[in-house]
Amino acid sequence: MLGTLEGPRTVITLRPTPRCEPPFDDELEPTVWATAQQLALDWPSTRKPGEKREEQPALPQRSPIAGASADAKLAVRRFVRACVEVFNGHRPAAHLRRLARPMEASAVVAQGMAAAHRVADVRRGHRRKPSRVAPVAVIHVRLCEPRPGAVEAAVALLTGERTWALALRLELHEDAWRATLLRLI
Repeated sequence: MLGTLEGPRTVITLRPTPRCEPPFDDELEPTVWATAQQLALDWPSTRKPGEKREEQPALPQRSPIAGASADAKLAVRRFVRACVEVFNGHRPAAHLRRLARPMEASAVVAQGMAAAHRVADVRRGHRRKPSRVAPVAVIHVRLCEPRPGAVEAAVALLTGERTWALALRLELHEDAWRATLLRLI
């Protein structure tokens, strides 16, 4: 017989993932690597005596640690709260228009409406008791500010027994944080 193998089979065990994850390395507080006993490296200079040093452009004084400013965190919190209210049916998706940048407002509202419909479809299919529906709840939010004036967030949402991921981007537009991208995965 072709394609048959004799012998023991490997057993695969699926385990549930924990609800709370430890922080990633880039989310931890910065650690200082240098100690008082550490020696400094003295690299030999390739310049000739009397030769002037070239001026290099100043680098921005921004930490490479992932995270976001306090204003960005507050803006993401407010936008996520509005999205959750849309997904739960407590607010129309059109309310996301004023929280979005004018050029991307229609796409953000369309994504919010599509996400609300997807959540409603899942609820209709898995509803056991018609009177009690599990609301969409935020499990965890991860933020990153890739550049000043822009913040990206990944949000873990839970409804009933289903977990969703929400990705969004907010940008500073006319002194207000406005959404430019919204996706429910």
